[in-house]
Amino acid sequence: MPCKEYLTPSCDPSAFWLAAGIAVALILTAGMMAGLTMGLLSLDMLNVQILQLEGSPEEKARAERVFPVIQRHHLLLVTLLVFNAAANEALPVFLSKLMPETHAIVLSVTCVLIFGEILPSAVFTGKHQLAIAAAFVPLVHLLIILASPIAYPISKVLDCLLGEDHNCTRYKRKELKALIKLQQQTHPLPQQGTIAHFPTKPSYRLSMSGNLLTPLSTGNLTPHTNYGTHLHTDEVTIIHGALDLTTKTVTDVMIPWHEVFMLDEECLLDQNTMASILASGHSRIPIYRQDHNNIVGLLLVKRLIVLDPDDARPIKELALKKPMVISPDFSCYGLLNEFQKGRSHMALITRNVEYVQFSWIANEDLDPKRVEFVGVVTIEDVVEELIQEEIEDEADLGKALFHSSRRLVTQTREVGVMKCVAKLKQLASRARRRVYQRHHERRTSYANSNASTGYRSPGKLADCVSISMNESTPLLSKQVATIPPLH
Repeated sequence: MPCKEYLTPSCDPSAFWLAAGIAVALILTAGMMAGLTMGLLSLDMLNVQILQLEGSPEEKARAERVFPVIQRHHLLLVTLLVFNAAANEALPVFLSKLMPETHAIVLSVTCVLIFGEILPSAVFTGKHQLAIAAAFVPLVHLLIILASPIAYPISKVLDCLLGEDHNCTRYKRKELKALIKLQQQTHPLPQQGTIAHFPTKPSYRLSMSGNLLTPLSTGNLTPHTNYGTHLHTDEVTIIHGALDLTTKTVTDVMIPWHEVFMLDEECLLDQNTMASILASGHSRIPIYRQDHNNIVGLLLVKRLIVLDPDDARPIKELALKKPMVISPDFSCYGLLNEFQKGRSHMALITRNVEYVQFSWIANEDLDPKRVEFVGVVTIEDVVEELIQEEIEDEADLGKALFHSSRRLVTQTREVGVMKCVAKLKQLASRARRRVYQRHHERRTSYANSNASTGYRSPGKLADCVSISMNESTPLLSKQVATIPPLH
């Protein structure tokens, strides 16, 4: 049966079904190209590279398959757009053989919008985006080969005009810190494992809530759990500290020179000096000669274990170690690398580094008029800045009291004064008893001597005997002061 105007199954079945099949194939092709365009070109190259390095085995394999394709950005873009445009333009041509032109345009736009744009984009950019993109990589390679006569020259022109650098986006430090901050959990990192404390007395630590000292709680520790993509507060703090440490110099973490505990080389290592060294809590002590800026070396406290305080040896007889000397603009990361070499864990900071080095090599004293030290920095100072927290050891309680709050220092001083006052009252009471006994014995002896001579003063004797001693009684009372002298 001949067809009048449009193909129908009754007039020409083979031609009708061929045109209908081609139209469906064009809709599917347009949808496939649109989905691949959205799915491949929306992949973050930085995320793909991260998955190549730290992803699961499946993610690594998929990322390695996808990365070479998305790396050729312009060639991939032109190839997919060429096939997508060809399918969209050819669809109305075949639909016009099956229906009126107006109906063909409406149906073509509707099919392309729903099945060629919305659904493919939703599927190819979903949670399985990488897996779907990796599965279609062989097809993409085939399309690139077929479209290369057209796509390759156009992609080269785009490379020349727009640049071929489509590498992954690199975050700035502030952006990276913000990205890490978004991953932060509100609760601290839970502890894993168990720990036992065996204190000889209750452990105490500083409390900023008002009380000076509060006992440490010893509850059961929470088992460690994995929170996936979230970062804990401690992790975020350390990462931020590591990023900020690049911009900091040693002057940001140093101990000022006037606060440094130092000793003169003429100082004798007797019991008092040993006690002062022990109370300082330092493992390395700068030693100077006559002037605080004339440093001759470092005294390693651990070497004093073999010395007898009764010998009272001067410090200059000991072997002193030369410390590192750095300039104030030296970076904290550079200093941390120097500390890792094991030369020293303390560095002196001065602007005259070359002069100090030359004088020490020549075994000459430093001229205080030519060199001035501004501070010292230890490996503990750098690590504390890295982790953004204080590291407290057994000797840091006094330092913590000093640096944490003046109010705490005042309260600590008041506690010490109260103890001192109580001790002084005890000693004063003992002294009053001794004075009372001494004058009582003196008065008794005086009374006995008067009795032997027939003289007696009962009023004075009664006054002396009736003296009562208490904390408010002066050491020499008025009654005692009226005792006549012995003849």
